[in-house]
Amino acid sequence: MSRAGRRAAALAVLTGLAFFWVGLLVVAAANDGYEHRRDYVSTLASHGSVHGWLGVLAIASAALAMLPSALLVVRLSRPAALAIALAGAGFLVVAFTRLQCSQGPAGCGLGGRFAVSGRTDVTHWAATTVASVLLIAGIALAGVALVRAGRTSAGLASLAAATITAAAFLAMGGDSPGGIQRVGIAVATGWLAALAIHVLAGRESPQAPSGG
Repeated sequence: MSRAGRRAAALAVLTGLAFFWVGLLVVAAANDGYEHRRDYVSTLASHGSVHGWLGVLAIASAALAMLPSALLVVRLSRPAALAIALAGAGFLVVAFTRLQCSQGPAGCGLGGRFAVSGRTDVTHWAATTVASVLLIAGIALAGVALVRAGRTSAGLASLAAATITAAAFLAMGGDSPGGIQRVGIAVATGWLAALAIHVLAGRESPQAPSGG
């Protein structure tokens, strides 16, 4: 990919991530009782959410941001690029398999507000799980490739980001699942944003090491 193409891809990543975070804040503010600490992100895109369509677009924007991210890492690690691209496809499924929150997104999915049943719910949560694992794997594979290419600090930072994201995904529960979920999302999207900023700053990613 040309330098201009890489810069365009990096801008697309940052635009998608910005729309994701702004969209979620707007939808959350429009729904009475919704708490970022307690409530899941997905419920903002649910049927029953005020401006739920904007929640769908926000999640889809983050998913689409992963596709140009994959283009930015492909020369470093093809397995990492493939995992990130597939994660983006998975999160598109998440965006459009909308949960049912008839009483609104506040508290939906907690305290027995709904059970995971039916094709849509099962597909939504399965896609969430698979896409999250793929994104974590992509970040980790990029970290390994960076270490092998001599970019030890960047590689270790990527491995730390993958570890924190995985820990947050596994730790969701208790009284603050939304807050824990957002830690993982913030770290993962922060890594994607850092990748894009790195390209826009004019620093090219190293080539994959020989044999990798």
